[in-house]
Amino acid sequence: MKLFRLRPFETGTAEGRSQERYRRAALTAISSGMVKAVMALTLFVSVPLTLHYLGTERYGLWMTISAVIGVLGFSDLGINNSLMNGIAKANGRDDQQLAKEYVSSAFFLLTLVALCLGIAFAIAYPWIPWGTFFRVQSPQALAEAGPAVAVFAACFLLSIPAGIVSRVQAGYQEGLAANLWAAFGSIFALLFLLVVIHLRGSLSFLVLAMAGAPILALALNSVVQFCIRRPWLFPSWRSVKAVVLKNLLRLGFLFLILQLGGAIAFSSDNIVIARILGPEAVTQYSVPSRLFSLVTLASSFIVAPLWPAYGEALERRDDAWIRRTLLRSLLIVTGVSVAISAVLVTFGSVIIRLWVGQSIHPSTFLLVALGLWGVLSSISSTVAVFLNGLSVVRFQVIIAVIGAFMNIVLSVYLTRRIGIPGVICGSIVSQVLVTGFPYFWYVQRYIKNGLPAQRVTVDEKF
Repeated sequence: MKLFRLRPFETGTAEGRSQERYRRAALTAISSGMVKAVMALTLFVSVPLTLHYLGTERYGLWMTISAVIGVLGFSDLGINNSLMNGIAKANGRDDQQLAKEYVSSAFFLLTLVALCLGIAFAIAYPWIPWGTFFRVQSPQALAEAGPAVAVFAACFLLSIPAGIVSRVQAGYQEGLAANLWAAFGSIFALLFLLVVIHLRGSLSFLVLAMAGAPILALALNSVVQFCIRRPWLFPSWRSVKAVVLKNLLRLGFLFLILQLGGAIAFSSDNIVIARILGPEAVTQYSVPSRLFSLVTLASSFIVAPLWPAYGEALERRDDAWIRRTLLRSLLIVTGVSVAISAVLVTFGSVIIRLWVGQSIHPSTFLLVALGLWGVLSSISSTVAVFLNGLSVVRFQVIIAVIGAFMNIVLSVYLTRRIGIPGVICGSIVSQVLVTGFPYFWYVQRYIKNGLPAQRVTVDEKF
């Protein structure tokens, strides 16, 4: 319990640094859990509201649009994750100037990326028959498809440079602040959603309410972080350095491949179902899938704070702490994910019926598959956080490329053969065969041998 305090530990000794890492991780985990609870509450309230307000087809359209944007989540070129590793490195060296160079370089680079994507979208938008693309049929859905995509895309593009503030806070192991602002964003989204429904607004305004509120929270967070708490981090052209840009792009490109593989694994399901079975089938899958997202949410708030802690510990060569923390996190996450999945598999149908009514009726097969996927995803994410913190990315890229290809092929094939559960079964098979075995090999190898003798990440040997 001594870790749950606001006052930091003395970091002049190895023991003090270890305690301080755990303290920051604990505060981040607790606040992350609170944020996840707020988001879950928002989800619990917003799903039945929007489902009943929009109807099955328009709700499926919204979920499919969200999935398309999710696949485009790699458009930051992996720079945000690379930035977090850079901030963790600067923190491990107590180097403020290096941190400013990373922030400035990342901000202007991401702004350029957002502008280029915005121009490309504006050129392509008039030429795409959005209603036909999403296979909607009602006149209202056909009319709303294009504007809804445009609003979602605008919010997404704004989030690309705005999101650096949370990565900077994560790099400094200050997830508590980032999580509080994320909670405000969820609360804002729910309030705006209620206003839109009360005013009988269109799908475009509903999308703006849900996707725009987090952008507002990020903007306010940036003002506090870069103008009040750490004004020396405020982005400046003069602090953009070629060597930092090179590092951001080099490691960012590897993270980009990982994000693309993750997008296929986690965000392509709705698209596959929509193209094969239609938008209404997306609703039958997405609601149970959202319920089981609680498994990975619970696991993520436990292990996500360890990413920058691993990076800072690596910079200080604290191998014993890294090894000890990895084993503990694997044990805890496995226990938590199995327990939550078991409860959701057992009572999932009842929960969904109480949640959204009789319109959604998942099969037992689908619930079991979602539960197994939740456990496997939680364990692999724990290992991925460890590897990301140590910048062991090239090894993961090889796995991600192979896994993404196998995932999409199996998901399409099995969905055609067995229906909705097939999409998650494809993900399970590819996760076990392509990700599980290599991750197990790497972890046992690290536990046995530890870090290399020289200050070189293991990634450079692959």
